[in-house]
Amino acid sequence: MRPLNKDKIVDLANSYAKAWTSHDGAAVAGHFTPEGGISINGGAVAKGTEAISGATRKLFETFADLHMMCDDIRISGHNAVVTWTFYGHHADNAKFAKISGWEEWTLTEDLKIAQSRRWFDPADYAEQCGVDAAQIH
Repeated sequence: MRPLNKDKIVDLANSYAKAWTSHDGAAVAGHFTPEGGISINGGAVAKGTEAISGATRKLFETFADLHMMCDDIRISGHNAVVTWTFYGHHADNAKFAKISGWEEWTLTEDLKIAQSRRWFDPADYAEQCGVDAAQIH
């Protein structure tokens, strides 16, 4: 495997954050391989572009004004850890939340995400959003 271009991985991470901010599930899914997958906090994997696009829908419905930014990137070979922050107002109660987390990416030669493991603190999310932690998926 040849080393991946670090600048292009940074561009990928920024484009990914921009896709989340645009509320375009297909654009988010477009960063993945057709058979790629994403899991959230160790949960079930949404596999394939259609499933990934569908998984984004819940967050877009919960935060109609969601804005996401890439905070930092660490790269090792074909793997990257991307830290991010998103913020917006919760749809159920209009509470403002600013949630930070990270994703562990496995990347392909053509800079697509083969697997993403997404992590954030559900207790922090519940507290900021004023929701029961059991409601968080």
